[in-house]
Amino acid sequence: MKARWIITAVSAALFFGGSLLTSLRDPWFQNLQRPDWLTFEFLIPFIWIFVWACATISAIIVWERSSKRSRPWYLMGIYAAIALLTSIYSPIVVEFRSLIGGLIVGGLATVLVYILAFLVKPISQKASWLFLPYALWGPIGTYLTWLLIQLNPGVS
Repeated sequence: MKARWIITAVSAALFFGGSLLTSLRDPWFQNLQRPDWLTFEFLIPFIWIFVWACATISAIIVWERSSKRSRPWYLMGIYAAIALLTSIYSPIVVEFRSLIGGLIVGGLATVLVYILAFLVKPISQKASWLFLPYALWGPIGTYLTWLLIQLNPGVS
């Protein structure tokens, strides 16, 4: 089986696994006070699908551009860590009712994205550039979680 299919299958399992574990349509989450400017909340799942697809393509490129003798397993580990942290955001926020936990895992995933983009650049600039959507969206999502903490005192 080609590596690209394995990477895609693992990525999809983590992406949909986090969604299957919990739902952001949970009444507790839906009743949280939100900032007035958050008028595009319905687009967030589509934004994440795009971000996730770009990161998956980046992982495939890095794997395929590396030599068979020096496979970048540590880089694949960082890709997996980012995917895992991203996929557990919703379960942590909704199931554990922990906005602070969401802030931590979202922020950590975003920091790892910046590090990984830097590390993969010598292998493929394209793979590095594919992190741009996450690098832009990650801070927005983290900031939004921080705002939810501020707007809902006592909930975090």
